[in-house]
Amino acid sequence: MSGQFIKILLLTQYYPPESGSASMKMAELAEFLANEGHHVSVVTGFPNYPKGKIYDGYKMQRYKKENINGVNLIRTPLYMTAERQSFKHRMLNHVSFMLTAIYGGLLAQKPDLIYYYSPPLFLGFSAWLLKKFYRVPTVVEINDLWPQAPIALGVIKSKKIIRIAEFFEKFVYRKTDRLFFYSNTMRKEIIKKGVRSDKTEIHPLWISSEEFSQSSDDVINRIKTEFNLNGKFIIMYAGYIGMAQGLGVVIDAAKEIRENQDILFVLIGDGPEKENLVKKTENLKLNNIRFIPFQPKEKIPAFLSASDVLFAHLEPAPHRLGTIPAKVLAYMSMGKPLIVAARGETEELVENAGCGIAIEPKSGSAVAKAVLSIYENNLLREEMGKRGREQAVKNFDRKILLEKLETRLADIAHGR
Repeated sequence: MSGQFIKILLLTQYYPPESGSASMKMAELAEFLANEGHHVSVVTGFPNYPKGKIYDGYKMQRYKKENINGVNLIRTPLYMTAERQSFKHRMLNHVSFMLTAIYGGLLAQKPDLIYYYSPPLFLGFSAWLLKKFYRVPTVVEINDLWPQAPIALGVIKSKKIIRIAEFFEKFVYRKTDRLFFYSNTMRKEIIKKGVRSDKTEIHPLWISSEEFSQSSDDVINRIKTEFNLNGKFIIMYAGYIGMAQGLGVVIDAAKEIRENQDILFVLIGDGPEKENLVKKTENLKLNNIRFIPFQPKEKIPAFLSASDVLFAHLEPAPHRLGTIPAKVLAYMSMGKPLIVAARGETEELVENAGCGIAIEPKSGSAVAKAVLSIYENNLLREEMGKRGREQAVKNFDRKILLEKLETRLADIAHGR
């Protein structure tokens, strides 16, 4: 983009070495833009998510500047907590970073555009103050609706706090120049709240179809041997193991089809619900479930390659109808058939692509039935996997979508 280089200030509470879709996505965006010649400054917290403990190699201080892969990082302190379900502790976590992100932004080079990731929506306040100081446009990338999500989950119960949260939401969206969504459902919900539709845009999620592709037979065989997966028909989940993922249905499904010794459920990852699932598995004496610890992102494609079917579950709730877990796109890119227990846009994506079976959430019986139907039909598995891969490459490839996003951000920065 000769002559279009811009200086971007990106605000995100989550960034590598933290894991999770938010940190990975922001790092991919920041590094792509830096590699294209733009000056990218990222204000983020000291790494501590999800356990609420600062990572090795870091210590809490007023700020820390780093340059990683061409991206200028400014890390600022924040209140750390592992109590993700506690309203008080989460608010302290988010509000503390909202405040320190302001002076972090002032330590950066003057930008042409401010871009922030939500949740947490509190960064909209930080972006607004920095906008007033720098006099540049602001863009928010909305990946979840707040306060709708914590209200639906029962985290926020006080009517007074709900009114304050909704006022804050309207204020932030009014003061932000452009609102980016990957979800039409979320976009429509925000427009209903009075946000001008011409301020909103759809920018799809992306996945590296090159990175998330089938590994060699040697790599697959090594994984299967190391983790004792040989000779099994593998249903695999990889990712965070929390309440929203609702992976108790895997235990229920495994119990229902425990007589079929060919089928093995494999759960990769960590999270607050993992211990409960392990205990339940042990209490039921199930030998058709295997738990594998958290794996670095670069190793995940090899594990997914060792599977026969990939699984995702999303607890049903109105605020999640527009949610598409990033892992679903990774699954599609792997060329594997999917079983997805979700409603809304995730269900529509899988059905429209013809890459798997979409079933009702929270039903172990529905999971078991879907597993058996795919297990018994090799041709169906191949066709579903092929269609998923084709759709991932065509519609969600990272390089193509980031190039489009780069052009759009340059246009906004230059007033177009």
